[in-house]
Amino acid sequence: MNPKHASPELFDGQAGLFERRAGLPETVCRAIVKKVVEIGEAKSGDLIVEIGSGTGQIGQWFEAPVRYAGFDLSAGMLKECSRRLDLVQADANTSWPLADGVARVIFSSRAVHLLQQEHVAHEVFRVSVSTGATLTLGRVEREPESVRARMAKEMNERLRLHGFAGRRGERQNRKLFELCRDRGAVDLEPVAVAQWRSLASPRQSLDSWRGLAGLGGIAVPAATRAEILRELESWAEAEFGGLDQEFESEETYVLKSLRVPKNLSDSEQ
Repeated sequence: MNPKHASPELFDGQAGLFERRAGLPETVCRAIVKKVVEIGEAKSGDLIVEIGSGTGQIGQWFEAPVRYAGFDLSAGMLKECSRRLDLVQADANTSWPLADGVARVIFSSRAVHLLQQEHVAHEVFRVSVSTGATLTLGRVEREPESVRARMAKEMNERLRLHGFAGRRGERQNRKLFELCRDRGAVDLEPVAVAQWRSLASPRQSLDSWRGLAGLGGIAVPAATRAEILRELESWAEAEFGGLDQEFESEETYVLKSLRVPKNLSDSEQ
């Protein structure tokens, strides 16, 4: 990914802690894989491509008879992933390391919003098999009043006040789907794969952001980033009655998909 537009390399220094900060339960990862294969109607020998494979927490569960390929720009993430999978380091904002017309399913979990959406749409259609493919994006949806949701909302507001626009995941995903629909792709029904209860404190959000070189999925000058984090800490102290107060909330992993019709892949145009 191009650091001018998005910053997955900002995750390099946090790769070793990523799963503790934002990881998913193994049962959820297995359920995601099963549902991605089902939604994509993937059969024996079909290729499933994961964009932004991260530490391989989900990708490791894609098994024969389907084939799997994943790539990520972050060397730190791929180093963690090497314990599970042999993946490719590649910039998803340039041409993907795939031939035309090879993918039955293009999948991404909490990563595509960091990319240039016009480029992603082009590549989705380019790599889709000529008989039709499926684009499936996964994200964790949180209750609006949960600690993590409120901290993220406030962080994006602080970015805005300092003259920056964070890459909000849902907004970026909607843009990608609109671009694909403009080219003939068709929406499928969203699927809630799993729900679970979690405990979170304001400090956990702050600590996770301190481990990044930017904020909101974009590069931010160090001085501005430090100031925003100080503001967030003061706000959270007052809002939640302390940084270490833990609050329970429900989280849901949701898959949203589009079908790319057989006669609309770039390989046939």
